[in-house]
Amino acid sequence: MKMKSIIKLTVLFLLFGIVISCIDTGDYSLPEIEIEEPNVTVNSSIETLIATFEDSGNDVLDFDSMGSGLTIEGFVVSSDEAGNIYKTLTIQNKPENPTAAIQISIDAVDMYTFYNVGRKVYIKLDGLGMHDNNGVLEIGKINGATIERIPFFKDVEKDYVLRSSEVVEIIPREINSVADLNKSHISMLITLSNMQAENKGQMYGDLDNTFNVNRVFNSCTDGERIIMRNSGFADFKAQSIPDMSGKITAIVGNYRGDFQLFIRDTNDVDFTESRCDPVFGEDFQNVTNNTNLDIDGWINYAEAGSKVWTEKVYQRNGYAEFNPFRSGDNLNIAWLITPGINLDEHQGEVLTFQTQHAYPDEGHDPLEVLISTDFSGEEDGIGNATWIPLSFKVSYLENFSSWFTFTDSGEIDLSTYSGTAYIAFKYTGSDTNNENMTLNIEKVKVSEN
Repeated sequence: MKMKSIIKLTVLFLLFGIVISCIDTGDYSLPEIEIEEPNVTVNSSIETLIATFEDSGNDVLDFDSMGSGLTIEGFVVSSDEAGNIYKTLTIQNKPENPTAAIQISIDAVDMYTFYNVGRKVYIKLDGLGMHDNNGVLEIGKINGATIERIPFFKDVEKDYVLRSSEVVEIIPREINSVADLNKSHISMLITLSNMQAENKGQMYGDLDNTFNVNRVFNSCTDGERIIMRNSGFADFKAQSIPDMSGKITAIVGNYRGDFQLFIRDTNDVDFTESRCDPVFGEDFQNVTNNTNLDIDGWINYAEAGSKVWTEKVYQRNGYAEFNPFRSGDNLNIAWLITPGINLDEHQGEVLTFQTQHAYPDEGHDPLEVLISTDFSGEEDGIGNATWIPLSFKVSYLENFSSWFTFTDSGEIDLSTYSGTAYIAFKYTGSDTNNENMTLNIEKVKVSEN
């Protein structure tokens, strides 16, 4: 046995007051400890606590204000064994198809040896409260107007978090898409399918420091992105993320409105399928707000007028925008052209993208999407190239409620084209003639069908 493990177990058992009789069999697994079912009455629920907190409108909910002797129950879904989860215990109301979950802040480490995954627990709420910790509802010890970690030396197991003898299998809640996540999923154990790391060859953490890192994963189904947050103290920080795709099982976190994933260990990353990298893709997530669009390989050209395509960021989402409003131009023609895309190395290619608009003008259809296989790739060759229009779905509704809502283009068949292709997004309008609707482009992708 490693000395580190011996120290951890010794300290843990002393702190919890457990007396263990050991037999030297060469088996160093944790001994089975008989647990007597606590004599408690469950008279509240995770759902009730969350609803009461949200209805209160306060920064802190003191559970004593709800009455004395309140107790809830839940099932443990977190584990700090690999060091990626620190001084928190996460429970949900059911082992399968949960409807509510909560995080508990406890000033203790190695809690996995006591509160193992699937263990049913009872939380006695006297002296405890709840607050919103940057987007995650969290239970802790009341200290005046603040919430602190429940002190370990106050006998957590006896006074606050009581173990049941019941241990069950936790079935992660299946979420179809990152886009389907909502605040009710926070602190639940979920599974996302058809996921892959956005960047190949990354490790889970950084070798040269102990800082937490964000690793971006995206969906092979719809391209949606989400951050996996990994601790600089995680045992697996030096391991490489598999260059494959598959399922991620994780606890849902949130930081100021952005969902995050927290894995317990690398067993939660089940990547066994080939990657689903597109033939070409640009999601504009690295753009700088309110600057002329300048992405390596792309051409941003004003054939007529003074305006070019710009980079925009709204609520942390980047996209390309053309907006000739107040340019004073009689004619606006602006080209946004992708880098060359090799269509000979793939089969059944399709183009997809998203558009959104605002301030539409009746009868004005500003966008053409064109393809060329004889374009030189240089700005001065645009006029000499053969550009073939592509059909796509778009609707310039004048209803205000539909503005700034991204719409899928549908799959545009490129399988009949060969060689190096360029895709152009061409805006035609006129500020002086009131043909100056705002148009945005997002998630441009060519993939194999």
